[in-house]
Amino acid sequence: MNCLDFRRRITAEPRSRDADLLAHRDSCKEGCAPFWQRAQRFEDDVESALAGIPVPDGLADRILLAHATDERRGQVRRRRSWMAMAASVLIAFGGVGLVWRHMDGTSLPALAVAHMPWEMDSLNMTRPMTDAQVEAGFIGRSAHLKGPAPAGVTYVHDCTVGPYPAVHLVTRMNDEPVVALYMPGKMSDADSDFHRDGWDGRQIALSGGTLVVMAQGASRNTMDAVARGWREAIEGPVAPSVGQI
Repeated sequence: MNCLDFRRRITAEPRSRDADLLAHRDSCKEGCAPFWQRAQRFEDDVESALAGIPVPDGLADRILLAHATDERRGQVRRRRSWMAMAASVLIAFGGVGLVWRHMDGTSLPALAVAHMPWEMDSLNMTRPMTDAQVEAGFIGRSAHLKGPAPAGVTYVHDCTVGPYPAVHLVTRMNDEPVVALYMPGKMSDADSDFHRDGWDGRQIALSGGTLVVMAQGASRNTMDAVARGWREAIEGPVAPSVGQI
């Protein structure tokens, strides 16, 4: 141990009885022994001065209580911070959930399914309608067919699906009724399938609006054929590609 280390240790721990400290004190010729003695006298003076000051009753308990109180306050602050963070997360997720439920409840599939309880009798109609009657349903919504309507149309009516003017059609194919709701002017980004409340359906984006085709229990082949038929009737027959000519 050198003198610098010795004096640092004595300054920090003047009453230390460490063997290495005492050995250096006794062997050092550079003044470490007098340094040690001055440190001891200073400690004696401090202890004497403090001895004359009465210690209030319960001071130690109050110090411990204050320490414990500070710890509890810190714990409370930390808990409150975590609770605030958790609440923020819950509020954020709740807000997202509310937005999602609102968007889902106002989607075209949701509006189409909600429209059907007042139209269930139309699924039982079996008498085919004329082309003129079908065309009249579209004219009522300022729309015109560009191709022949599918065979087996048994119902057509201009109605409203949610806030959107629509042409409501039922096509019976293979004795399976399939609903088609065409909303001119209501644009969609892409086609999508859905299943809601016992209805299987497809939302189809067209150039002039959106077509929703749906049924309860109809086969996929029947639904595909009806969707394809109404797409071609509304937008016109699909021109064959070069390879198909």
